[in-house]
Amino acid sequence: MMTFRTAPLAFLLVMTPAALADDAPEPVVAEGEADGAILAYPASFFTEFSPVTARDMVNRLPGFSLSDGDTNRRGLADAFGNLLINGVRPSDKTLGLGTVLQRIPAAQVVRIELIREPLPEYEMRGFSQLANVILVEGAGTRASFDHTLTLNNSSRLASEFQSAVTRPVGSGELTLGLNWETWGPANDRTVETTRPDGVRLSREHYNDQRRYREIEPSISYAGPLGENTQVRVNANAEFVAWRRIISGFAYDYVNDAPVPAAYVEQKNDERSWQAGLSSTLEHRWSDGLNSTTTFLLTRSDTDNGPEVESVNTFSNGIERVQVFYQNAEEETALRQSFDWTLTEAHSLTFGAEAAFNALDASLALFEDLGSGFEEIPLPVSDTRVEEVRGEAFADAVWVINDAFSLEGGLRYEYSEISQSGSAGQSRTFTYLKPRGSFTWRPGDQRRIRIGIERNVDQLDFGNFASSVDLNSDQVDVGNPDYRPQTDWTLEAEFEQRFNEDASVTLTLGRVWVQDLDDYIAIITPTAVFDAPGNIGDGALNRATLEWTSPLGWLGLRNATLDGFVEWYDSNVDDPVTGVERSWSGIAEWEVSFDFRQTFPERQMAWGWDYFYLSDRSSYRVSRFTNIQNPAGDLDVYVETTRWFGLTTRLGANFILDTTDKQDRILYDGSRADGVERLHQQRYFDHGPQIFLSVRGAF
Repeated sequence: MMTFRTAPLAFLLVMTPAALADDAPEPVVAEGEADGAILAYPASFFTEFSPVTARDMVNRLPGFSLSDGDTNRRGLADAFGNLLINGVRPSDKTLGLGTVLQRIPAAQVVRIELIREPLPEYEMRGFSQLANVILVEGAGTRASFDHTLTLNNSSRLASEFQSAVTRPVGSGELTLGLNWETWGPANDRTVETTRPDGVRLSREHYNDQRRYREIEPSISYAGPLGENTQVRVNANAEFVAWRRIISGFAYDYVNDAPVPAAYVEQKNDERSWQAGLSSTLEHRWSDGLNSTTTFLLTRSDTDNGPEVESVNTFSNGIERVQVFYQNAEEETALRQSFDWTLTEAHSLTFGAEAAFNALDASLALFEDLGSGFEEIPLPVSDTRVEEVRGEAFADAVWVINDAFSLEGGLRYEYSEISQSGSAGQSRTFTYLKPRGSFTWRPGDQRRIRIGIERNVDQLDFGNFASSVDLNSDQVDVGNPDYRPQTDWTLEAEFEQRFNEDASVTLTLGRVWVQDLDDYIAIITPTAVFDAPGNIGDGALNRATLEWTSPLGWLGLRNATLDGFVEWYDSNVDDPVTGVERSWSGIAEWEVSFDFRQTFPERQMAWGWDYFYLSDRSSYRVSRFTNIQNPAGDLDVYVETTRWFGLTTRLGANFILDTTDKQDRILYDGSRADGVERLHQQRYFDHGPQIFLSVRGAF
């Protein structure tokens, strides 16, 4: 198994630069820039990939991965990703960058610039690279759509549709978008329960039927507001209806033979809506001074219930559990920044940000053992959480010469978190968040970057309120003492390019974490509960290898293979046992490949992608769970552009064994006592899917 996991790494390391380069032309250097600081890829570079939209082109940008930003970090600065459109970031935290690119026809792209190091005119915001999509001026009206039909193993059809129309309005552009999605698969679930000595106790087999509907309209405007001012406004809404019915039989083993014991049924209806508004106002005060004002407003509401589980035991009658859950969230943020270009080699960005976040959550749990529903009291079941946060920041870029550059910054954050309802208190936090990076480019094709940064994670307000998961038989209580996780991250990145269409990047990192986010024990007079909480300090080591390689050296013309291999090693002292262990939910290995080959003369292409994630474990007070997907996920497709200028793709997803498995150990009391009570194996069969998609842009 280890040979399989490390084979991609060994394969890449023995490949010669000549093989990777595939006789590609020399890289294009953006005019007026230091050699290699910006690589410009003209639209013709992407022709062999038959792109329909700008998203197709960015996906094929060598050595670059699109990121929507780190939403786990606090503040707007880290939430707008590594994409620029005509030199500026899309002002949209409410709409993903993939959707933004999907709305731009490939024909409207002049070139895509890959910004490889800090430069005075660009805010890297912690990213090692940026993609800058340059569009045709005065493009006029344009439209795009993407419709996918998917047939799952239960013979049910899912539909996903994305569309947008952009047209000139005065001196600006107005974009109307509409996305909708419906799906409703039926999957099989099996639960096997044994004693620690292997004696089988019970078996449960369920049919899991789901129905999901979502519609998301949006509207955007970008244009001038006076001679030196530009404005961008984005608004969207999302409406979701979700229904789930799980039904099946539970069997007890008598003399090692299954005997029907109960009929079980779960029903759940959930309705939610979300609305967001973001805007950016940019003003040029002089040739060297610009200001940017960013405003964000989001609201959401979720109504879940009643969620009912009925167990019709053949010996004791019907037992029922009923859950009602409702929450409302809001976020308001305002950021003001100033960009001051001191010289061609120096720039300074400074400003401040303020935000208000809140959650209202209500949870009610009822049980009926035959005489009617009675409420089961839960801690922190009805609460409101508010956070007021302010931050001042300053960042600087210094291009020392053609080979060396420095980027650094400092943020100071103050926040106050207050909670009312069934748990009430108020706390204040202050954080000093420095960061710095050094980039050395010893040649046009090579780049070395070393960076260090202190981070503060975004608060998950759901951790302050209690929750119930009937599928996992789990009750988590809210933790009023929950605090943000912080860390110091040290990272070194080495990039080697082989002309413009092949690259290898190796990244080594270490993270020192304080107040690691996991689960702790909450003890009440009647029970011991799991609760989200901070379990102490830990560390994580990471090694990541990414590459883009043309495969002409293997005789495969117009073919590329993108790869990603990541290894994690984490440790923390378990608060229950006191023994060192890995972090919950962290896999040791993650591997992905993306292969594509085009046949331009036939207007056809084919490809496949594969994703593998090794086992992940989670630790609770009285339970240990190991999650496995041993076969990984393999998808294949074939596509053509022959008909009406549209891209039509036929493919299959999850074509390997798609059974996910959970191994659970349930303890009698705390895990620290080591007394195992039950073992469970849970199997989730998803099955393969066949899909047909049609995409176009005009």
